[in-house]
Amino acid sequence: MSDIDIEERQAPPPDEGAPVEDMSLKASFARLIASGRTMAEAELDWARIKAKVIAEKLRTWLVFAALALVFLVMGVIILIVSAILALAPYVGMLAANLIVAALAIVIAIVCALIARNAFKSLFEEQGR
Repeated sequence: MSDIDIEERQAPPPDEGAPVEDMSLKASFARLIASGRTMAEAELDWARIKAKVIAEKLRTWLVFAALALVFLVMGVIILIVSAILALAPYVGMLAANLIVAALAIVIAIVCALIARNAFKSLFEEQGR
């Protein structure tokens, strides 16, 4: 006798009282598919809820970040005007404007170079 024949003979006989549906392979697959479908629907619902929460927080962040940027720009403008007014009595209005404008341009160039280097390094890291 082969090993398969021995295993089949040692297996207990199917329960006579069990419904035919429970013993059916087709019914088992149907339950498995239904369970998988239910789980997938639950995952999709959870993902939708999570996306709504993230979108709401992102919207709040965007509004306040925009307001912060507006107030920062206004503060810098006020600082520049104040610097011009403070320098004007010492060097004259034209020279004060030129000095403050040149300083603002130098600061902008330095910031742009730092931003460019950060941007380049971002893509160099990903390329490795």
